[in-house]
Amino acid sequence: MGMVRLLCLCLALTACASPSPRFMGAERSDVGVDGMRFAVFRRGSEVEVFRLGPGAIPRQRDVFTNAITAITQVTGCDVRPKSMTGDAALVRASLDCPAA
Repeated sequence: MGMVRLLCLCLALTACASPSPRFMGAERSDVGVDGMRFAVFRRGSEVEVFRLGPGAIPRQRDVFTNAITAITQVTGCDVRPKSMTGDAALVRASLDCPAA
């Protein structure tokens, strides 16, 4: 019975950083910022960012601040003002990229 619970826990934790259907097939980039780890999925001018790792749930403001840094590092783009939504686990945002 313990092995089944462990397997369920592993599957649940793995699913936590799976992108939503809209981001399926998007490239995943993992990045660390100020002690937090993130999985960043980008599709065009949109990103979906998961905070990875166990532990205490940080303040949403800290997650958003670090997620912005992670997004910028991974994409080279800025986060479009007022586009961020989410919580301490999952953040979505629109990108403002310089013209190539």
